[in-house]
Amino acid sequence: MINGGFTGWGISKSSCKRHLKEVYLVGENDQPPDLPTISFTREDAQGLAPGHDDPGVVTIILESANLHWTLVDQGSSADILFKTAFDKLGLEEKELKAYPNSLFELGNTPFQPLGYISLHTTFGKGTRSRTLSIGYIVVDISSAYNALIECATMNRLTAVVSTLHLCMKFSTSEGIATVKGDQRLARRCYN
Repeated sequence: MINGGFTGWGISKSSCKRHLKEVYLVGENDQPPDLPTISFTREDAQGLAPGHDDPGVVTIILESANLHWTLVDQGSSADILFKTAFDKLGLEEKELKAYPNSLFELGNTPFQPLGYISLHTTFGKGTRSRTLSIGYIVVDISSAYNALIECATMNRLTAVVSTLHLCMKFSTSEGIATVKGDQRLARRCYN
């Protein structure tokens, strides 16, 4: 779990204060968005080892490349791209924008990112896909994953994640899309 990042309100102190004021103004008259019903079935769990506790590890399309070993991390507040994946994608550090804050790992250990970069990210395939521009914070720390997708991005995608089924679903103009996690990759990352 990583704390920090943009989490919907930016990186300046004034934008953080503005967001905090908005949180306190949440009222009973606020209407939730009109979203389709999303459910998970037995078929969604086909091919999975029963009784697992594996994380959701998916493949996304980052710019035009398949990025495997991407963790759907509902506990993090930052979209992270690890330096090894950044390099493999052929990106250069001069493309990074300054990120002035520290991030915090579990245990409140601070670390300084290299910067951030906005990249088009596609979830799903074909007509049942959605593309978002995501501001990834690039970090040069060791990880079994190439990237982490955080909670706020899942909300922007209107995704519902089922850890039991190792998949996430979200609405598209062509219906509900399903992005299945790869249990073998998840276990390789864990080991």
